[in-house]
Amino acid sequence: MGAHLQSMQKGTWSKKVWRINKLLYTQSGYSFIEMFLVLLIFSTLVTFAAYSTEPLKDQNEKRLFISQLQSDLYWIQSHSIFSQSSLTLVFYPYANKYIAKDYYGTTLVSRELPDSIKLSELNRLNEIVFNSSGNTNRFGPVYFNSKDSTIKLTFQIGQGRFYVQEL
Repeated sequence: MGAHLQSMQKGTWSKKVWRINKLLYTQSGYSFIEMFLVLLIFSTLVTFAAYSTEPLKDQNEKRLFISQLQSDLYWIQSHSIFSQSSLTLVFYPYANKYIAKDYYGTTLVSRELPDSIKLSELNRLNEIVFNSSGNTNRFGPVYFNSKDSTIKLTFQIGQGRFYVQEL
């Protein structure tokens, strides 16, 4: 009975070795064309995803700019009231930035505009002074051009009020 068991074990052992060799040495992979098609589809999807986020980036950049501009203007106004001195806000269209300075010429705020937003060169209001009560000495619009719209910053006559709107 021992010899019969040994011959049976040899038979199953050789079948297992044969199956392992078959799995290791058979050519059952993907062809070059199949791999190329998968790579083509994947690269197309990645390219589409990259270009579809560009408008979203521009919109977020514009929204962040408007928020930062409003925050800066509120800060300039409140600082002029708190310090009881006048502050001057100057828009530089060719440098594409704005700067707020105090009476002594010390720069308090200096912001460069994002690349997608340009300060219009046709603005007539390039300098505005916030006096010690927070009021402005001038009124009117300041225009900013973005890729798909125009942003209008309007200083109202009187109590230093302003608002920003997208046209």
